[in-house]
Amino acid sequence: MPSNPLQTLLTQDPGLPNPNPTSAYWQSPSHPLSNTQSPTLVLTTDIAIIGSGITGLSVLLTLLERHPDLKMTVLEARSLCSGATGRNGGQLAANAGEEYVHLVEEYGREEAGKIVRFTFENLRRMRELARRFAREESEVQEVVKVRVFLEEAGFERFRRGVDALERDVPELKGVYTVLESEVLKRDYHLDGAGGALLPAGTLWPYRLVTKAFASLWEEYAQRLNIETQTPVTSIAFDGTNPSHPYILHTPRGCLHAKKVVHCTNGHAGHLLPGLRGAVYPFKGTMTVQDGGSTVPNRGGDLSWGFHYPVIYDKQSSRYAGGLYYLMQNAKTGHFFFGGEDTRVDHCLSADDSRVEEGSITQLQQKLPQFLGHDGPEQWRLISGWSGIMGFSGDGLPLVGRANAAMTTRHGEGEYVAAAFNGYGMANCLLAGEALAKIMLDEDVSAWLPNAYGIHETRVTELLAVDRVIKSFALDG
Repeated sequence: MPSNPLQTLLTQDPGLPNPNPTSAYWQSPSHPLSNTQSPTLVLTTDIAIIGSGITGLSVLLTLLERHPDLKMTVLEARSLCSGATGRNGGQLAANAGEEYVHLVEEYGREEAGKIVRFTFENLRRMRELARRFAREESEVQEVVKVRVFLEEAGFERFRRGVDALERDVPELKGVYTVLESEVLKRDYHLDGAGGALLPAGTLWPYRLVTKAFASLWEEYAQRLNIETQTPVTSIAFDGTNPSHPYILHTPRGCLHAKKVVHCTNGHAGHLLPGLRGAVYPFKGTMTVQDGGSTVPNRGGDLSWGFHYPVIYDKQSSRYAGGLYYLMQNAKTGHFFFGGEDTRVDHCLSADDSRVEEGSITQLQQKLPQFLGHDGPEQWRLISGWSGIMGFSGDGLPLVGRANAAMTTRHGEGEYVAAAFNGYGMANCLLAGEALAKIMLDEDVSAWLPNAYGIHETRVTELLAVDRVIKSFALDG
């Protein structure tokens, strides 16, 4: 057994999604397909996709459109889009400026530029997806994101990152507008060491994904099954059945598949035991708050991010994640606000059936203060929930064929896209598309960052659990 408490938390089996999650505001009302399933589970399928968020949708969409014959089955442990996609912050924003210095230090300028281009292209494609499937329902908005750096050191590192980014990726020159503290205060009524503006967006992710699934289900009814409330409890490989060697065990029976795609993000380690520790669940907290009629509605033109140094205190087990994220609904004026400052064991958890009372309280206390409302009263809490993200040892997504060390099974027909590190909206769609094309033996090396791939050095070194533990120590 691991002796380090952090190691224990990071390497434990995340298990299946809890059947009774907290109620996410995004998911009300539920989509008519939210609990759809066939009267009887089909016996065979060409492709089994586990997970029904943005990534699973993207894999499905790509394979359906590029291969005319494949029969596909989507398996979801709970209701449709009930995981991280249906629980996130609703923001379309990249973190290129904040991360660029680190990316160059780790991977060099060329690969860092490739990662940045990937995320910006992903965000563009998310807007396209919304316009195609749910233009009105998704409430997609073009906004300017205001990033506020509460500490001088963080702001200076960000400023260096923007300078280097504009030098190395010239087409992004001018995307960021750096703001000094006095401009931040004068024009946006925000306090901080400095900040920046960048083009961004907001949308209603649950509505987009469920509407897209419904459209595909209608168009491809002859070769698509959507099986919600059907958790995959285990997978076995049967070498005596070369056409459908994978046996997916569920409470509704067994499904035999040619290939299996894992789009379970923070829960990936349950069916891929070799990923435990390399990819680990991280529980986030979200709220919806109402500031009242006197607070202006800027949801049609602004979203916000507040950055501060990550804190991990071993004695108290306090973990503060370094970021608060905020959007406002343009129709209602309600604020969607999330971020973590709680015990580390509350964060390193795959249980979204509860949200810690202290996590909700600190979000209620911080939001009015961040926006310059210093009165003692808290804003009205409309909703609060938790959601499970997937993080990786090197802070980047994992996309590709799952090797035997990850699956602990024979066979070469399992694939995974996971560990979006809190930036799923900037990575999931293209990660899913890349994975589908890899399955079809298409070359995606020109645009999928090599750093996202599955190769021995990354798995054994960059994703090692010791590295993750050290990163927590450094953060503290």
